[in-house]
Amino acid sequence: MMIKKSLLALTMGAAVFAGAVQAQTPGPMMGEGHQKHAQGQDRAHKPGERDAQRHQHRMDKLKQSLKLSQDQGQAWAAFEGAMQPGTMTRPDHEAMSKMTTPERLEVMTQMKTQHSAQMQKRLDATRAFYAALTPEQQKTFDQETAQMMRGANHQGHHGERHGH
Repeated sequence: MMIKKSLLALTMGAAVFAGAVQAQTPGPMMGEGHQKHAQGQDRAHKPGERDAQRHQHRMDKLKQSLKLSQDQGQAWAAFEGAMQPGTMTRPDHEAMSKMTTPERLEVMTQMKTQHSAQMQKRLDATRAFYAALTPEQQKTFDQETAQMMRGANHQGHHGERHGH
């Protein structure tokens, strides 16, 4: 019974993932202008550049709020390095559509493993950095990162609010 539930959950996850991949891939029904936007061609920035700038802005703001001492500089550098946006590649929609369901699920499982490893790296770096902070800095860190996480939960893939 537990195996059936796990397989059902994995299959449902595959369906959701496939839908997300399809939604991000310009299809034949999209107009030319929409295709260019989806592919990042009508933007002044390269794809992902805006996200990287937003991430750096948030990190700079956090660092400023923490008022780090010189002794904490090395801990900050290690933390900041581990917090860089992920470099996970998205599977090619066309290649995924040619795969069998077990093959697609295998690709998704590999992506989940990559994501888990990246999250563990971030957790380890956060714990080490957090330990280097004073109690007051820890309080500030907790408040600032809680705000960031709340904002991330209300934003779509490109930082846009849902229901725009």
